[in-house]
Amino acid sequence: LAIFGWALKGYLRGESDEEVIRAVLPPNEAEWLLSVQTDRPIAILTRLRSLCAVAVTGTSYSLPVPSSTHLHMCNRLYDMEMAIGTCKRILGSPIPPTFTRLTSRLLCLYLGLLPLALLGFGLSPGAIVVTSFFTSYILVGVDEIGVEIEHPFPLLPLHHLASTVQKNVVDQVIMMRDMPELQM
Repeated sequence: LAIFGWALKGYLRGESDEEVIRAVLPPNEAEWLLSVQTDRPIAILTRLRSLCAVAVTGTSYSLPVPSSTHLHMCNRLYDMEMAIGTCKRILGSPIPPTFTRLTSRLLCLYLGLLPLALLGFGLSPGAIVVTSFFTSYILVGVDEIGVEIEHPFPLLPLHHLASTVQKNVVDQVIMMRDMPELQM
């Protein structure tokens, strides 16, 4: 679970996450994850589902988890899978390049004709230059924001989010390890 954020970040940005996987996971788990043919975030969820299935029956060193806890864990894994699906849809369906080109051309045409239109209002040349400059600055900025929204994953702070998720998982494990045993 601690590497899920790193794997998702690597998948969405097209970056290698091999170093993190080898550093966090035991060697046999790391080799398995690095060799799977499917997307790594999906492979991690599959592994977590198999661990949840084992947790229901219990093992020689742990008691089985209650059904309600198992259901809650499965629901959280489903939510994570839905988040992956949403990210894949965003990544796989950007605005077609034709739309981007058309809006850029229309913006250039509008900004090119704006001084002529302002001249028809009887504005002074200085006012036309200032008005055209500020209008161009704002509209080109809005166009740039639109281009960035088409591909949000390089801009999002995914490194910080992944490290926060990993830290939270490690903190939970340490807390559970240090917790005194239940006495009945």
